[in-house]
Amino acid sequence: MRITQDSINQILQAADIVEVVGDFVSLKKRGANYAALSPFTNEKTPSFYVSPSKGIFKCFSTGKGGDALKFVMEVDKLTYVEALKYLAKKYAIEVQYDKTEFSDAEKEAQSEKDSLFIILEHTKNYYKNILLSHPDGMAIGKSYFIERGLNDKTIAEFELGFALDSWDGLLNEPITKQFNQDLLAKAGVIKISENGKKFDFFRNRVMFPIHNITGKTIALAGRILGSDKGTAKYINSPETELYVKNQVLYGLFQAKQSIRNQDNCLLVEGYMDVLSLYQAGITNAVASSGTSLTEGQIKLIARYTKNVIVLYDGDKAGIKAAIRGTDMLLDSGLNIKVLVFPDGDDPDSFVNKVGATAFIEYLTKNAKDFITFKTEVLLQDSANDPLKKGEVIHEIINSIAKIKDEIQRSLYFRKCSQLLEIDEQVIVSEYNKIKLGEAKKQQEKAQNLEETLHIDIENKIVTDVFARTDSNEIAEREIIRILLEYADVQIEEQTLIQIMFSYLQNITFEDPIYAKIIEIFKLELAQNQLPTLDYFMKYPDVTIEERLINILTSKHELSNLWYDKYQIYITPKDNDKMILMNKSLARLNFEKFKKRNRDNQLKLNKLSDAETEEINALLDENIELKKYLQIYAKELGIVISG
Repeated sequence: MRITQDSINQILQAADIVEVVGDFVSLKKRGANYAALSPFTNEKTPSFYVSPSKGIFKCFSTGKGGDALKFVMEVDKLTYVEALKYLAKKYAIEVQYDKTEFSDAEKEAQSEKDSLFIILEHTKNYYKNILLSHPDGMAIGKSYFIERGLNDKTIAEFELGFALDSWDGLLNEPITKQFNQDLLAKAGVIKISENGKKFDFFRNRVMFPIHNITGKTIALAGRILGSDKGTAKYINSPETELYVKNQVLYGLFQAKQSIRNQDNCLLVEGYMDVLSLYQAGITNAVASSGTSLTEGQIKLIARYTKNVIVLYDGDKAGIKAAIRGTDMLLDSGLNIKVLVFPDGDDPDSFVNKVGATAFIEYLTKNAKDFITFKTEVLLQDSANDPLKKGEVIHEIINSIAKIKDEIQRSLYFRKCSQLLEIDEQVIVSEYNKIKLGEAKKQQEKAQNLEETLHIDIENKIVTDVFARTDSNEIAEREIIRILLEYADVQIEEQTLIQIMFSYLQNITFEDPIYAKIIEIFKLELAQNQLPTLDYFMKYPDVTIEERLINILTSKHELSNLWYDKYQIYITPKDNDKMILMNKSLARLNFEKFKKRNRDNQLKLNKLSDAETEEINALLDENIELKKYLQIYAKELGIVISG
């Protein structure tokens, strides 16, 4: 069923852009706006901006932009309806639906992605209900979680479940039978054998639903309770459009707010580590779910904090995993500490053994910066072997080389010198060799690319020329910006837009998108309606939305100190907006007349001496154009020749 327009309007009006975006990234105040690392790319410096006054976001790394609804759709790959439902849930709005059912054609057209969400939500609820109400679920599944120290609140909050020791328990569910069986298999909740036999994918396992950042179920993981060495301890749903394992962190949905508030993330290996820590009140932990740490997972952490403490088991495998993950985190510009537990313990067992207070004390006392940790671990194996020690030194310097901050890097040079008992200058020299080698590789890569693409100097010049922003486009863009920002401002008896359009009657905008926006303004004004930014954000043509966001957002923001120090207004007062409008109209006319003059000159160059009538007409027009150009140039403070 369709969501009513009244519900849509209510949801969009309630959605605060800062609150919505703040659930996904850590926003920092910058003047009137907010900035953050882009949630769409793996960047080191912020290129993502939110404007509360305009209700829009803009990512300069990817070009994406829009309102709160568009952000949720982009960041979590949701459909329009899914994003509306997400915002409705966030703001406790009851969604109203039209009574008209979808047609068969509309049902058929529903995306595979929507179907996968529905299937996984149903499957999660099925296993959850088995755990809480089925005799075997309570006797086997829930008993396991209780033995591991989990209480009812944690079990409910993470929606844990149990899969019966049955080949067709889920398959024979009445609701399950309504779904397309190929999609059930794709979602990983059933399997279809080569001979066409169908059976449940998860059997006799405790179940861990895996959520995306908005809390929707995107996959399931099951842990076997038996001790069959031929069976995998954990199995996960297959990867789908919803679930890419190396871009998901278990527990992030529950931990994201705590990570942001504490400005620190605890990175663990397993599901039970997250659950036990969370139950103990340590709510900023996430798990890589048994996979080696990936760039996609690191990118998720970086949305919320730059500070990470890696918690790993005390065995050799855990230590090696910690070292591997450390270098990847460093390369992403994060600040890292490492904590290794006593041999035989992991975060789950340790917090259950000592309790939350002692756990945090142990963390505070024993978490080490990565240089100390890595040096101590690697030197244990090198003992007094000079060759092995040399290898250790090279490996540690390679790690330091990944640090982007120059001050931090210099401090680590000094610390490394002390720990390894070698001269600091030797370390700096080795670092310089690494960077020179990297620069040489980059240069060779660029040269190879140039040769592959057969780029010559002439092509480069042509590309540069076309890349320049046309001054006429700038003038048209400024007019659009003023209309969006100040259209309804009263100037004496009229609004600014009424005055503006009295001047724009005979001016044609060359940019087709700007021309279309002007036409929309005219049509709406004819109906005594003033189109706002919100109106354009909902306009069917997405190119208009994208262009307007580019007009209204900027990476840089001028400080209000400009007025305090130089009496320069950043945001014009009402009585200055007439001046702003006149300047912009003068600039637009100047560019139009300049282009007309240039076009006439090109025509003159092509005419023969015999075509005197055409030549004289163009020369007369250019004389008039020059007069107007001088007038507008004077108003703009521009000096022109001739």
